[in-house]
Amino acid sequence: MVRGLLTGFLPSESVSDLNLSAMTRQSEGQVTDDGRERHPDRVWEVGLRGVPGSVLVTIEFQSTVDRAMAVRVLVYTAMLYQDRLRRSSAELPPVLPIVMYYGAGEWKAEGEVAGLCAAPGAPRAPYQPSQRHCVLDVGRYTGPLPGGRNWMAELVRLARTPDPEVVAAELRDISARWPEPKYDSLLKAILAWLGQVHFPMHRIEMEVPNLANVREAITMLQQVGMDWSAKLRDEGRVEGRTEGRAEGQVEVVRRMAARKFGAETAERLAERLAEVADPERAVEVGDWLLDCESGEELLARVEGLCESSANGEGAAPG
Repeated sequence: MVRGLLTGFLPSESVSDLNLSAMTRQSEGQVTDDGRERHPDRVWEVGLRGVPGSVLVTIEFQSTVDRAMAVRVLVYTAMLYQDRLRRSSAELPPVLPIVMYYGAGEWKAEGEVAGLCAAPGAPRAPYQPSQRHCVLDVGRYTGPLPGGRNWMAELVRLARTPDPEVVAAELRDISARWPEPKYDSLLKAILAWLGQVHFPMHRIEMEVPNLANVREAITMLQQVGMDWSAKLRDEGRVEGRTEGRAEGQVEVVRRMAARKFGAETAERLAERLAEVADPERAVEVGDWLLDCESGEELLARVEGLCESSANGEGAAPG
């Protein structure tokens, strides 16, 4: 997750010299000289490529906007440096402070300590503290998502919509593209985040399955999500027309098809599904994708689905 954050969402010049294969988690708690404990949420030490030395990456998680965030980051940096000086006489490593925000309102806090201070005047300017931090507003990120295997991109993609049905389809796509058991702990963490943070923030009181088999939980979530999405659409709480939701489902299925059968099959599939306006039909194609042994078998089924949709009939037989 941290590698995905650094490589996919931070300015490239700030991470281009980092050796991301040399990352170690540091103890977070730092104790002041008067015995009070202060700490950032996460601290990682990352080596540099080709040269000795390292960078301290601090990550602070925020669910509300803190006007004084820049000062807090400055305090955390000073605490880390104090701790280093107690333990070693070596030179202090540079820091890369990151704030990850996921809250209801737009993040508008100052990103630089100087923005909170009165103008010092030219004679005093050299003596003022200066530190910036990077902010990732997870729920409002509008930039391009990085390709390849990037777990932070998966989280941002999920955060973009409150529609439980779309979220469940996205999560199913994620589990298909990251099938190895070693990723189950991350999938479980995302399920917990959905149930404890994402859905409650959008006033969706939906219980997320908590099962030992994470992929079984995702299957259950998809069914529950469909029921909730229908309820929310009736209440007018899920924005967008049915056509827009269908497009989102088609994109999820296209990515899954590209992963299993290759880009050519995925593009042919997307072209055919563009004719299907009902998002539930696109979800059904996702089920077929897991069952089919070849891209041609999948496309043949979809061909039947498109014909039945054009004639106003039910779904093609599975």
